[in-house]
Parts: sequence; structure tokens; C-alpha cells
Amino acid sequence: MNASRTVIAIDGLAGSGKTTLSRLLAEKLGFVHLSTGMLYRTVGYLSLKEGVSPEDEKAVVALIHQYKPSLELDEKRRAIVRVGANVLSKELYSTEVSEITSKVSTLRGVREALHDAQRHAFEGEGLIAEGRDMGTVIFPDADVKLFVECSVETRVSRRLSQIQEKKTLSEEEISQLTSDMQKEIVERDERDKTREIAPAVAASDAITIDNSGPPLTLVLQTMYDAVASRGLLSDS
Repeated sequence: MNASRTVIAIDGLAGSGKTTLSRLLAEKLGFVHLSTGMLYRTVGYLSLKEGVSPEDEKAVVALIHQYKPSLELDEKRRAIVRVGANVLSKELYSTEVSEITSKVSTLRGVREALHDAQRHAFEGEGLIAEGRDMGTVIFPDADVKLFVECSVETRVSRRLSQIQEKKTLSEEEISQLTSDMQKEIVERDERDKTREIAPAVAASDAITIDNSGPPLTLVLQTMYDAVASRGLLSDS
């Protein structure tokens, strides 16, 4: 248990829907949503800005110590990243930053250098901490640990629907995209589950949340009920 606040750790593989569900649960509980990806994207952004190779672990870690990125709340109680006098937002989500972030986030030194920034973010606030190692590494004593799962088929279907909203695809294109995405997701899942540094696995005491079939509202209610069952709502 956390003496000063309630912490709910939510982990899951890429594309499982954990970010959307975490944001909705935070709104429902009146908690602050911490997405650790913001910090790793900041490191990626700084590496790109300073021309530091993502393979140079020592230099990337030095950027963290130099710039000391921190998480704060804006006037709407949304999480923002501050680097010195600057607040970073849209620039963190460019394709270039995303690509370099996927590399720097696998470095042991980078993950260790960001531990404190995550653990001490928004102290005193009820916290929904979302990522891939929240319940296993960052908040091993979280009041509630949830692990969001979603089938490969569902993730492919959702991504395909997003693409089809923007353009019309032929049957051949749909078939090829489906095959390519299935392969990509399976391979990425395997890498994430088996990587040496902070593998994306459920904590031994985590509650598994299935986000494959049920409506979003039902999945959210299941998560809410898991928190309620621990008698934590009176603290929110």
C-alpha cells in the first residue's frame, strides 16, 4: 500500500488499448493519468535534437541528467513534460521521434535513469500509472495492478478499421495488410515479452483484463470494480 496516495498500475502489450482505458479510468476516479511513454519520447526527442545516437547509451543517459525532464500537471490536470523552461507536447509524436524512442527505451541505463521521475510524479495525487513495467518495476507495491490483454485478431481488426476510415482498400490490399499486421504484432509481442530489460509481462499479483471482445464501457467497468473491491474509492 502507498501511505500518501492510491496507485493503480496498468500494464499491457502495444495496441492492447491500455492507454485509452487508463485515461478513461483516471477520469472516472478523478485520478491523474501517468503515461510513461511521454518520458521515453522526451528522451527520444532530446537524442534527435542533440544528434545523439540511440546506440550510445552513455550519451543518451547523460542527456537525461543534463535536461532533467519532469512530469507536471497543466491547468486542466493533464500530464505534461517540462524540460527546463519548455513544455513539450506535439513535437514528441513525430514519426522521427517515435522511431528513435523505440530504440532508446530498450536501454537499461535510460530506464533506470527515469525510474525516479516516474515514481515521484504527481506525489499526493491518486495515480493511474500506465506502461509496460508499472506493476513489476516502477510500482511493485501498487494498490491495484491490472494487465490489459487483447487478441492479435482484435488488434489487427481495429488497426485495419482505422486505416479504412481514411481510405478505401481493395480485397487484395485488406488481405495483404491483415497478414502483414498479424506478423508484425506477433513478432513485436514476442520481443516485448522476452526482452532482458523490463519485459512486458503481468505482475504475479495482477488482475488480467480482457479487452478483446467486450464493449469498452464494460471493460472500463470491470477495471473500476477491481479498484472498488479493494476498498479504495473512498480515498479518491
